[in-house]
Amino acid sequence: MKKNIKDILNENDATLDTPTLPTGHRAEFLEKLATTEGIPSKPKSFQYWKSIAAACVLFLGIGAVLYSNYGETAIVQSSLFTEMKSIEDEYLQHIASEWETFQLTANDESLVKKYEERLENLDASYQELKQAFLVEKNSLTTLDKMIKNLQMRLTLLQEIQQHLKRLQDEQKNI
Repeated sequence: MKKNIKDILNENDATLDTPTLPTGHRAEFLEKLATTEGIPSKPKSFQYWKSIAAACVLFLGIGAVLYSNYGETAIVQSSLFTEMKSIEDEYLQHIASEWETFQLTANDESLVKKYEERLENLDASYQELKQAFLVEKNSLTTLDKMIKNLQMRLTLLQEIQQHLKRLQDEQKNI
């Protein structure tokens, strides 16, 4: 004999009587409500002061943490940035002097153009790295890549000058 679950639940619900409130309950409730309406509740002013004091302490704490973190990063960033700037200036001075020497000693205009293009490509990638460093702030990997780029440019110029000296020495010996 199969019975549907809905039928079983409906049978159980039909047997249950909904409870009814005792007579006079509503009047009693309204009477109690009327007597409590006239009594104003006292605001707990001490409770408000505690909340205000807690909020002030919270804001001061957050402000102190933010101020101390900002001050430290500004000092670290400025020292790292100045160090990077001094390294950059030193390398750029060496690169400029090597480039001038190369242009004076090189006789082949196509060779000068070829190396000028290579140096311009390296400079373009250096400028991209510099922008990434300014955005990422304190990125040591980007700083390392920037230094390697400058070293690569300087090494390139030094190698080509050594090659030109060897060619000039060979021409003198012939």
